[in-house]
Amino acid sequence: MNTSTPFTNKVYTLSDGSHYKVRPIQANDRERIIELFNHLSPESRYLRFAHAISKLPDDFLDDILHLDYKKEMALLAAMTSHAGAEEIIGIARYVTPPNQNACEFSLSVSDSHTTQGVGTHLMRDLIAYAKKNGLQEMLGYVLSKNSRMLHLVSDLGFQIHSQDDELDFKTVSLTL
Repeated sequence: MNTSTPFTNKVYTLSDGSHYKVRPIQANDRERIIELFNHLSPESRYLRFAHAISKLPDDFLDDILHLDYKKEMALLAAMTSHAGAEEIIGIARYVTPPNQNACEFSLSVSDSHTTQGVGTHLMRDLIAYAKKNGLQEMLGYVLSKNSRMLHLVSDLGFQIHSQDDELDFKTVSLTL
């Protein structure tokens, strides 16, 4: 497994003047990812996972914390809390199925930081990393009622397609 990544941390500024950085996920981020999930509203959890869940599955955490950077990537948006601890405010990830040049992305941003550009920065950095890795397409499956995500991916240049057999989801795709 490749454990090094050429991604360089990037620092961004929120409208209130505070800063956050986008960096690759690390094996010791487990508790901070659980904290991010615990601070998502039930609606945000549903929109992200397409069903109601009250706890992140252990296999999800294990998968996301141990990446093969040639086929997958997870980026975190993190800021320093008032108490001085690092707090994760967003996460974007892609995975590449075996023998394919396309990847599938996912994105979660804390409820307190939506509409502040965090998701846009995470996705732009994730797209750039996928391009550097030679991937040709990024795909996603978005709940039809998730208007915020559909607006975000549209702004990033994704094509949005309805599925005849699955009215609850839209397929979004971006040629890299």
